[in-house]
Amino acid sequence: MPTNLIMILGQKWKLLGILLLITNVFASPALEGFNVIVKDLTVAGKNVQISPFAGIGVVSISLCFKNAGEKLSPKHKEALVSLLTRFLGEATATKTHEQLQDYSRKQNIHVSFASDGDHFMINGRCTPNKLAELINFIKELLLQARFNDADLNRFKKEMVAGLSQAMQSPDMQLSELVKEVICGHHAYGTSSQTYLASLKNITTADFKPYMQDCFTGENLIISACGEFDEAELQQQLELLIVALPKNFKATPPTNIEVVGPYKTHSRTFPVPQTVLSFWHKGIGLHHPDFFALHMAVRCLADPSVGFLSKKVRDEKGLTYHISAGLEIQEHLNRFVVSASTQTANVGTLMDAVHEVFADVYKNGLSPELVKNIKQSFIGNYKRSFNSSSHISTRLMHHQLADRPVDYHKIVVEKIEALTPEQINEAFKKFLNPEQFVIFTVGQ
Repeated sequence: MPTNLIMILGQKWKLLGILLLITNVFASPALEGFNVIVKDLTVAGKNVQISPFAGIGVVSISLCFKNAGEKLSPKHKEALVSLLTRFLGEATATKTHEQLQDYSRKQNIHVSFASDGDHFMINGRCTPNKLAELINFIKELLLQARFNDADLNRFKKEMVAGLSQAMQSPDMQLSELVKEVICGHHAYGTSSQTYLASLKNITTADFKPYMQDCFTGENLIISACGEFDEAELQQQLELLIVALPKNFKATPPTNIEVVGPYKTHSRTFPVPQTVLSFWHKGIGLHHPDFFALHMAVRCLADPSVGFLSKKVRDEKGLTYHISAGLEIQEHLNRFVVSASTQTANVGTLMDAVHEVFADVYKNGLSPELVKNIKQSFIGNYKRSFNSSSHISTRLMHHQLADRPVDYHKIVVEKIEALTPEQINEAFKKFLNPEQFVIFTVGQ
């Protein structure tokens, strides 16, 4: 399992039950073909990306408070945002948890909350005739959330139990080691022990001030997809935006990078196999070579034909699974290779990974492999637009990265236009075989 920070933080809130499913999940029908229409809609002075689809019987809305994730939890109260994600939807000033569940079932609406290191996300779904009910429900959950000591104590116990169990995993231990070496005192480097130690400092009085500062109209990003009337959607979203505090009052942390010394960091842990992670400095989404490097990485990482899988797994039999990818956060971009192997083979696997990168660095990727990977990517990318919730979430992430409304088409055009020479040049420019920081956890 990859042990990057994004996944570890995601696993953390899942383990702790912080994802709240107000009612049963219902999926919209698949949207056949790559016929996605995306438009800009101005709501209360904000740009909202929408994708209307008639006849699918569902509306999906994605809300994101940018930069309001775990990294902004106050010092000595590092678990605050994780606890907040658990609190929202539990009870409001006028409804108990049972009443909220009963209301969502009767109205056929669904709301979920999630947080990662960077952002705070809310996803909502409803039938087309329940849009007003959905938006009013989200407003109630946000603006009338009830925080009481009994629930807080229960959530703290859940967090202790979940994190204590997760820390028995070698993947979590690997994440802790990475955070210690790469992130240090940065907000991304907050350890599980620090989260646990901060619980005693958090009271019910801490949550509303955080929401006042960080859940605002200024840093709110909205996207929507499905069967809706644009005028009604505009009206309902405007009611939500104007009800929120106006100005974002927090300061995000600075950026960090993967830098040398390029050596191996190890942690002893009683597991039968050793998990490894190879970290290299990455590039951002807006870098002009991003698409070329992304395709180079896919040529390495594809589980069927990629160089890493072929050489390290298939030919040498050193691992059951090896993965690689560009991993991008607001303040940290990196390229990561992840694998596990028998402890006796750790050195051999390291050498094999280095050989693959040295080979590609010297000889490049073949035009045939590049062609196959490009075709595979474009096909999978088009097929990923298969439901209203998937499209709404994609549009939210596009806006987080300041992408234009037609970005889904630009991606395909950019990938189709790439040549093997451009992809090989990007590999040599940004992935140096001698500049990996390596992490291992095992015997």
